[in-house]
Amino acid sequence: MTRERLAWLLVVVGLVLGGWWLSLNTEWVDVERPRPAQGEARNNRVYAAEQLLRRLGMQAEHHESLTGLPPPGARLVLLSQDWELMPERGEQLHQWVRRGGHLVLTAHDDWQDTALANWVPIHAVYVKSTERPKASSASPASSAASMPSAPSALRGRAATAQVRSTLASTPPLWGGTEAVAACNAFFDPGWTLRAKPGHAAAWSLARVDGTPATQTLVARQTQALPAKLPHRAVQVLRVPVGQGSVTVFNAGHHFFHNEFVLPCDNSLVLAAAVQAEPGAAVWIYLNEKREALLPWLWDSGWIAIVIGLLALAAALWRGAVRFGPRLAPAPRLRRSISEQVRGLGAYLQGSGREALLAAQQRALAETAMRTLPRYARLPVNERVQAIATATGLAAVDIYAALAARFCTRAELPQRLQVLETARRRLQRTPEERLSPP
Repeated sequence: MTRERLAWLLVVVGLVLGGWWLSLNTEWVDVERPRPAQGEARNNRVYAAEQLLRRLGMQAEHHESLTGLPPPGARLVLLSQDWELMPERGEQLHQWVRRGGHLVLTAHDDWQDTALANWVPIHAVYVKSTERPKASSASPASSAASMPSAPSALRGRAATAQVRSTLASTPPLWGGTEAVAACNAFFDPGWTLRAKPGHAAAWSLARVDGTPATQTLVARQTQALPAKLPHRAVQVLRVPVGQGSVTVFNAGHHFFHNEFVLPCDNSLVLAAAVQAEPGAAVWIYLNEKREALLPWLWDSGWIAIVIGLLALAAALWRGAVRFGPRLAPAPRLRRSISEQVRGLGAYLQGSGREALLAAQQRALAETAMRTLPRYARLPVNERVQAIATATGLAAVDIYAALAARFCTRAELPQRLQVLETARRRLQRTPEERLSPP
């Protein structure tokens, strides 16, 4: 045997031993994983219900706005209270049912607090535990027989770990189905549906004794149920109203969602609730979904919006701060300082003599406080004497000019001259003050 053949033999033996070790230490099993919804089923909560009803020949569609009612003779399933946003909608639904429409409601959506409660002839009643019949110990499996005939397209497949409620139909569905099994639908056995006084039920589904609402089945095949057993709480009830009817579920709107339609016999219950028949139309109202306000305003009145924005821009431009004046500035007409002084003096002399005198007195006082020591602390007579000594002016003239509050036009020039002369002499040095001017 050559070295190359020996190497290949060792590789083959290693592969065989490796495969044998894997077979002893590993276990291969099939694991089922739910595949997520795709396409329309991912966003449409009632996609399964629509497809089911379409397979039965119905024209099923869901609506996110109830601007108009379905055609006469159609079915309308209300799964939201948003219909109440429109005024008079409750009475419109009443008239639509009276003309032949078929309305389907769920008891847990609080429609009994709306305008529908005024005319819907069904209400939910809570039955005390002492009034409920005792459940027998017989299990559904022990009383199994062949199920009465029903549409094969609606028969649910076997389900595992389902919370099942056995319901008896009065009258039987499709002429022979007297009982169905609803899974994960009706959890509270204490509530029952009843027709209001003066109204008779046309069809109902009632819970059967011996099958509690929370019974869990490990594996359910299509089973038969006893033909005649005592009834418990009514879970689905239909009452005629005019030429139409109203059907109420003792459950929430989740019963129509994708994950609740197909298990057990829920599809049978759904088809019976909407009175499925080929060619009939059924509307499933989910919620009120309308276009946002801003896009709606733009689509409805963009011309008005554009004109308003232009007007706003014009107003802002008109009131904004500009970089320059609106008009070119007028040329400046220069005046000499002497003309300005003479004009100001003429004005003050004519109508402001007291103000001019007070200003001159204040100027002298400020100069004296800067040049004469302790001037601000001296009495008036000593202030006058200090100014007279420092300036060489007569004390009588200085006192008359400082103490005056009013003066005539003839007295004003003399007093202003005394005050101004004293102020200027105080600004000089002591040697300059004594020298002749």
